[in-house]
Amino acid sequence: MSYGLPPDYGSTSQPSQHRLPDANQDANQDIHQETMPESKLNPCAQPFVPRGSGGDDDRSSGTPPTIRDRRTTAHRASFSQRPHPSGNKQSPKEARENINQAYITLKNKQFSDAEEKFQAVIDEFGSQLSQADYQNSVIGLARSLNEQTPEKQEEACSHLEELRSKGRLTKLGASTIPYLDLVLSRCEEALGLLSKAETRLLKLRNINPDADEEILCQHSHNFDADITNARLWQFMEKHQRTETLLVNIKKELTDKLLSKQYRAMAKTLHQQLRTVNIALVRLLQEMGLYEWAEELLLDISGKRSNNSEGFLCKPCRNNEINLALARLWQVMGKHERTEKLLLNMSGKHPNASEEILCRPFGVFAIDMALVRHWEIMNKHKPSGKLLLNMCDKHPDASEEVLCRPFGNLDIDLPLVRHWEITGNYHLAEKLLLNMLGKQPGKNKEILCQPCGNYDLNLKLARLWHDMGNYEWAESLLLNMCGKDPNGNEEHLCKPCGNNDIDLALIRNWEMLGKYEWAKKLLFSVAGKSPLASEEELCKPCGDFNIDLTLVRYWGIVGENKRSEKLLLDMSGKQLDDNEEDLCKACGHLLIDLALARNWKAMGEHRRSEKLLLDMSGKQPNDTEEDLCTPSGNHDIDLALVRLWQVMDKNERAQRLIHRCSDLYHTSECEFTLLNSYIGEARFMEMVTGYQESANTLLATSIHYFNLASRQIADGDPERGQDNLIKALESVESALEKYPETASACSQKAHCLRMMNYKEEEWEEWFKKANVLDPGRVDRFKAYDDWRIIEASAVEKVKNQALRT
Repeated sequence: MSYGLPPDYGSTSQPSQHRLPDANQDANQDIHQETMPESKLNPCAQPFVPRGSGGDDDRSSGTPPTIRDRRTTAHRASFSQRPHPSGNKQSPKEARENINQAYITLKNKQFSDAEEKFQAVIDEFGSQLSQADYQNSVIGLARSLNEQTPEKQEEACSHLEELRSKGRLTKLGASTIPYLDLVLSRCEEALGLLSKAETRLLKLRNINPDADEEILCQHSHNFDADITNARLWQFMEKHQRTETLLVNIKKELTDKLLSKQYRAMAKTLHQQLRTVNIALVRLLQEMGLYEWAEELLLDISGKRSNNSEGFLCKPCRNNEINLALARLWQVMGKHERTEKLLLNMSGKHPNASEEILCRPFGVFAIDMALVRHWEIMNKHKPSGKLLLNMCDKHPDASEEVLCRPFGNLDIDLPLVRHWEITGNYHLAEKLLLNMLGKQPGKNKEILCQPCGNYDLNLKLARLWHDMGNYEWAESLLLNMCGKDPNGNEEHLCKPCGNNDIDLALIRNWEMLGKYEWAKKLLFSVAGKSPLASEEELCKPCGDFNIDLTLVRYWGIVGENKRSEKLLLDMSGKQLDDNEEDLCKACGHLLIDLALARNWKAMGEHRRSEKLLLDMSGKQPNDTEEDLCTPSGNHDIDLALVRLWQVMDKNERAQRLIHRCSDLYHTSECEFTLLNSYIGEARFMEMVTGYQESANTLLATSIHYFNLASRQIADGDPERGQDNLIKALESVESALEKYPETASACSQKAHCLRMMNYKEEEWEEWFKKANVLDPGRVDRFKAYDDWRIIEASAVEKVKNQALRT
């Protein structure tokens, strides 16, 4: 039998290439087993599953129970002020039942309810509890708190430290209380105390933190600590350590399974081996080694890459492996395979009616994976219909019914996101406000007061930002961090201690044109002084998200040289390196892409092209066929298409984007393909097949404007004016229905100027565009072909006006 032994990559891994987005799913666990913190991988990926977790084959699990709003627990006396239980007695039966119920509530992710239940057990039974039940109650309480706000995470650490002080320690200083240090390390990780969490886990694994690399990566007798340590190292981007530790654990488990001595433990060992295999897959996926990850997943599911398509898309008996394979194929752009596998897992035929396809299967993880995949494939209608069916709503129901919370955040929030994607912002806002217990239509002061759920408050602020309600988003964010909107600049630009809020506020101030405030807060969050030297300002602060936010900020205000310097430092390069070294990918996808875009903005098109080609495993002197073959990475290919369009390599760009659209089937690819036909007859044939959005309206306006410019320049002002009217109507529709963007404001200015409106009228729209995107002035290129044609047409319109 195959145990999914990995290829020989223990010491020769390639550097990390991909940091994929966060997950929001928890694995089912037994009463004493811990929920792993959120993964930093694919947004569809599930976190690690600890030992003894339930399998995914139970198809009767259905939809997770209702999640109620989080509530703040009233202040109670410190645990140290209460009598502590004895280890030589049994807890009352009612107490044991309540503890079991609290853990079930925790497993179902009803965190505030679980918090109340554990706290009630401690308060009501106190010294009547056995020592083990008391410890389990405090640890359960800490786990519940750790899934909530930063303040509650600190409270969780405090409770655990207090309990820890009452117990015995090992020689290395690890607590002997089961699971205490494991949970405490996760609380520390949630608070950003990564080194502290790492040291604690090493001691729990009975390893001296100062030991050499080889010893640090040995497996221990504590599987949960080992796998948690591996996941922490992965989060810290210590990929070599992660890989070595996982391979060592895997070899040990495989040896045990092959040994008759461990036959009685076979089931547990298989579960642990599956957990390690999935962890290895996610690591390989994050490092960009997709083929190796695919090979490992196929191996543990009893398949080979040369099997038929039908067999490859047939699910194996374990849904966790099936979902991991579906997510991997999704990242690799194998969307048709992903859809077939998910439909097969749901017992549905791809050619079934829409009614059957959109009927929930009953296993939440599978249904939600299908929802998300249809969104990626731009199949928004079936995606939305399945979501509504999952929360017992009909698409034709009234707005009031549609926006009534189902009570399960894992369904309500994806529905909010679906309505955002499809441009139904008012529905998304109304549902979110109802989820927060707010009445839509109330005044700004009431709606901008945060309610008890931190995640939903932040989601509302981001939704208002996306809707263009920047002032409302600003008020809510300031209220969330306890700042008076009328306070002085020094107070407002002081970090609140929560990076999510601070970074959201920085982005919001950028959109409001408050660039000095955004800069001051960003420098403070990054631990930099505005008076520091250029060298210090462009040195990475160590927090990846903050550094990339600073890169983006400098890009917006046109300080691309600073962005370049910071990005080169982040990728281990120097400005005076030779061209060949500068254009080599550093291996981190987001850094490499940001550098390619920055060079594009600086006009360094050749460097940008060389870097993007190196990221896709190509060389500038490759054949045209090879250059126009998709790399397998959606973001790299799209960046290359857009660069070639700017470089006037339109035929090459169009060839690549056609192939990308056939491979990836994403809305972004389809829109880029549509843009490649702006100004050509085929554009209008294509745009009719697209759902209306701000992007399609803007593209339509630019298409009519390009036609009008050529017609007027060629001496056909009558047809040109007709197309100008259509161009203006399209862009005004975009500005009316969707949040203002720099591109839309600029496009309206171009239309008004060409139609000979007063200078102050079209200048006002250019000014708006400059406020929304100050860096656009530096990207101005007077010699672009379309600008030359436009200038000729504008001159003819002016002359015509003078003659009449």
